Amino acid sequence: YDPLSIVIGVEGMTCHSCVQTIEQHVGKMDGIHNIKVSLEDKNAVIIYDSKLHTPATLQEAIYDMGFDATSAGSNPQPVLPDTIFLTIPTQSALTSKELRSALLKNKGILDVKMSADQKSAVVTFLSSVINGKQIVQMVPGVDLSISAPEVTPGTCEDPSWSHASSVLLRLKVEGMTCHSCTSTIEGKIGKLQGIQRIKVSLDNQEAVVVYQPHLITAEEIKCQIEAAGFAASFKKQPRPLKLNAVDLERLKNTQTKSSDMIFYGNNQRSKVRYSRLIPFTYCSCINIASELM
Repeated sequence: YDPLSIVIGVEGMTCHSCVQTIEQHVGKMDGIHNIKVSLEDKNAVIIYDSKLHTPATLQEAIYDMGFDATSAGSNPQPVLPDTIFLTIPTQSALTSKELRSALLKNKGILDVKMSADQKSAVVTFLSSVINGKQIVQMVPGVDLSISAPEVTPGTCEDPSWSHASSVLLRLKVEGMTCHSCTSTIEGKIGKLQGIQRIKVSLDNQEAVVVYQPHLITAEEIKCQIEAAGFAASFKKQPRPLKLNAVDLERLKNTQTKSSDMIFYGNNQRSKVRYSRLIPFTYCSCINIASELM
C-alpha cells in the first residue's frame, strides 16, 4: 500500500448537492481511501492508492461528472499510516479470515495481519480517515492489546512484532532557532502518554521519537509539535523496534548527548548516532548499525 494525498481544483460546483455527488461517486471507486470536497475552496482533497490511481485518472473521474478538474498546482504527498494491535477473544463469532475480511472492507484500513496463534492482529490504518476506537467497534469482542503480537512471517515485508510494541519515528522540524526550542519540544512531547523517548536536534532540524502506537499515533505527535509553534513533517515512515521490557525501561532512563541516542538491542548495550540508522521500509524488521561499548 502506498497512500498519497492530492488536492484537485474543481470548477462548476454551484451547491452542496454537487459536493455530495462528487464525494459519493469518487469515494466508491476502488483505491480511494477518503475524499473531502469543499464548495468554498473549489477543490477536492483525495487520499488514494497510488498503485491504482494517478492525479490524471482522478481528474478524469471528476471531469466525467461534468466538472472541470485541475491539479491546483499541488503534487501528491505521502500519507503516513499508523498501527494498532488488537486482542481477539477466544470465543470470537468470526474466524480470523472473516475478521480480516470484515476490517479490510472499511475505508482507511490498509492491512490486517494475524498472529500465529490467531489471538491477535496488527492493523495498519490511516488516522486521518479512521481511528483506533472506531476499528475496535467494528468487530464485537476485540480489544486494544497492550503488547504487540508476534505475526506469522510470510514475506520479507512482514515485521517482527515480538517483545514490545515500540516504534521509531523521524520528523523534520522547522522553525527552531536555539536550544530553548529543542527543550520546548522535548518537554512537551516527552510528557505525552505513549512517548518513551524523544531527542530533538537543532543542527539537523529533526526529532527522533520512540513511542507506543497503541497509545499515540505518528500523526498526533506531528500535530503536537505543530501546536508548539513549529512546522513538522515526516522524514520516513515509522519503524518497529524489537526491544524487551528491560530494554525499554533502560531506554526511557537513558541520558543522551546532543547528537546521540542510546538504543539497546539483543541485550547488548549499543551506542548509535541516529543519523547512522540503516534505512528500511515500514514493514521490515529494524536493523541498527551499532558500536559496542
